[in-house]
Amino acid sequence: MNVLKIILPVLVMIGLGISCRKWKFLSKTGINDMKFLVTNIMLPVAIFHALATADYNLETGKLVLIMFLMLLISFGIGFLLKPLMTGVYQKYLPFMVSVYEGGLMAYPLYTSLCGQENLSQIAVLDIAGLLFGFSIYMGMLGQTENGEKINAKSLALSAVKTPAFIASVLGIIAGLTGIIRCLLESSWGNVYLSVENILTTSVTAIILIVVGYSFELTPELLSPCIRTILLRTALQAVMIAGVLFTVHSFVENNKLLDLAVISYMSAPATFSMQTFLNKEESSAYVSTTNSMYCVVSILVYMVLAFTVS
Repeated sequence: MNVLKIILPVLVMIGLGISCRKWKFLSKTGINDMKFLVTNIMLPVAIFHALATADYNLETGKLVLIMFLMLLISFGIGFLLKPLMTGVYQKYLPFMVSVYEGGLMAYPLYTSLCGQENLSQIAVLDIAGLLFGFSIYMGMLGQTENGEKINAKSLALSAVKTPAFIASVLGIIAGLTGIIRCLLESSWGNVYLSVENILTTSVTAIILIVVGYSFELTPELLSPCIRTILLRTALQAVMIAGVLFTVHSFVENNKLLDLAVISYMSAPATFSMQTFLNKEESSAYVSTTNSMYCVVSILVYMVLAFTVS
């Protein structure tokens, strides 16, 4: 029932997105407008708030550095694995074997396992994901999607113009200075939370509708999706072992943190990736693969739940 409570809302919204395409409730233009709204306004606000209210200390810095290096390594290995894929989907493989869906998948599964009071254990892991995801990752994804050659200069220019990356930087600055925490403790705290809440409440639903709208379980997609899932699962198993060893060596040996690492790194690639894609074939491949990968996340959760109980 705990799994259903977490997964069923996700499946319902994805199903709604599928229905919107099938019955033509939404047009492709409408979906693109929703993507623009999420990527330029709603998601940056959510990212800023998450980072501005996070706790920062020496251990946090070590964890962020470990996770950032791990993301760079797994992303780089993704390029080496490209020959194992064929066709038009090959160029997207590095993006599909790296980064994680924290907010919609890893967070709720982890809190169901370890309690809401321990959410900070997994949230700190996502800081590196946000910084990497909305700079190098999304910038290169845009260049790949447009058929452009990867260029460091244009990548840097793209990052500083991306609202989500700007929000990440400003969020960390606000978190380090404590300005938002001071605001929350003042009489203006509830006002700030009301504005933040109304701007971000629907972001999850919209992203999942976009994911569902692009979902297509066709015979042509089945093989590349399954192959991608197997490659991601194998790579992430190795990366989890490496991160746990590094965390135990340089940070601490903490069971709650271990569970956070495993839960986080067992999640599918970020669903927000969908909002940065414009081509139908890439959207269908990414959406279908990520949706199917949720099964892996659930299986890992069930194993962890068994070991914890």
